Amino acid sequence: MGQGGFITLVNSTDSDWTRTGQHAYQMNAWEFPDTIAAKTSTRVYVEWDQGIFHDQQDDAAEVYYTINDGHHSCFQIQARAKKGFELQVVFDNLVSSGNPAGSTLRLGWQHNGIVSFILAGRYGDYTGSNLQSADWMSQNLALLGDKKLRDVCISGSHDSGMSVYTSGTAFAHSCNTLTQSANLQGQLILGARYFDIRPVISDGDYYTGHYSEISQIGSWQGANGQSIASVVSDINAFVAHNNELVILNLSHALNTDVGNAHYRPFTQTEWDGLFDALSGLSHLYVADANSDLTQLTLNQFISGSAAVLLLVGDSNVELGAHAGKGFFPASSLPVYNSYADKNTVAAMTDNQLDKMQQHAPEDYFLLSWTLTQDATQATTCALGVTSSIKALADEANQNLAYLLYPAITPQAYPNIIYTDNLINSDAAAMAMAVNWTVLS
Repeated sequence: MGQGGFITLVNSTDSDWTRTGQHAYQMNAWEFPDTIAAKTSTRVYVEWDQGIFHDQQDDAAEVYYTINDGHHSCFQIQARAKKGFELQVVFDNLVSSGNPAGSTLRLGWQHNGIVSFILAGRYGDYTGSNLQSADWMSQNLALLGDKKLRDVCISGSHDSGMSVYTSGTAFAHSCNTLTQSANLQGQLILGARYFDIRPVISDGDYYTGHYSEISQIGSWQGANGQSIASVVSDINAFVAHNNELVILNLSHALNTDVGNAHYRPFTQTEWDGLFDALSGLSHLYVADANSDLTQLTLNQFISGSAAVLLLVGDSNVELGAHAGKGFFPASSLPVYNSYADKNTVAAMTDNQLDKMQQHAPEDYFLLSWTLTQDATQATTCALGVTSSIKALADEANQNLAYLLYPAITPQAYPNIIYTDNLINSDAAAMAMAVNWTVLS
């Protein structure tokens, strides 16, 4: 007996992978498929040997694959236990974005969970796990540049400003309000390009926030995250060096300076103040305020420089002089966004994949790969007895490649992969796996 878990392998390349060797020492389970066909994925169970008569540090295994791309590109997957259990990929003569030949990519280990390895593209243009995520759009203009935004898959973050707890209400805690670990700049570097910004006014200043109205106690509960000033600073620092498309969706605006039981949406004057603060963003994209932005190609946005779009979700707000100068009504980029409101991976997955099949063929579809705390979790997570938002996110995110990739088709796939607790570039790698599968 020993710890068990899974590795998901996503082959979004145009070539089959052939197993050319396999070896295991002191492993209870290590059996990989002979072939992993192009545009398919598989999940393999791995179990270590922790028997009392064995030194578990000696547990080790390898499997070798050759990509049938005409160039004998090779890599291996290894299991090592010298410093704790670890799965890793060795890029023998294989080169992909972020991974030179001879390098080793550590995947980690999840007991009773999943780690993933994603490889997409074709020889000379491989990408995937550990891709250079800061400029992944610019790197892939050969594939994506002439494609309409409507046809491209990108990654995004939910409640994007909630990586810090600036201040909160009586029943708010980091475990039930924080959704992210990295600030906006960190999320951008990890590959996120669509951001959920929920502006609030607190003590006269603009912040991001995460609030809910609790009817049972007649008040709003939640917390403030990054300031809007820091959001502007983060984005400007990023686009100064990366010609990428950045989309901010502004919604759920609340004035929290009017009494806890009376939070209300912004007035036009308060929106105007927010627009003035956000006008400090660099590379605001200029276009007809009534245009359908999903019909523009990625080249039209970023062929010469970065582009920043701000979408305003409240249809009653007047954009005034800001209209078309980086600021657009949400109708200019109409996103289908309907979260599952579930706290288990199985229920959320069923909900979101069903909606993807129904709506992705016609709509600009946001896959909300997020879990929502139930009332018990939200009220007791501070005691350490139930899961925080970020802990739920970690569970959802490790299942992304395993559950999403087999469900995509050229007719039904996400335009935005939307997650909590973005701590690595896996979502961007998954977006590129989708793009290579449906666009190449």
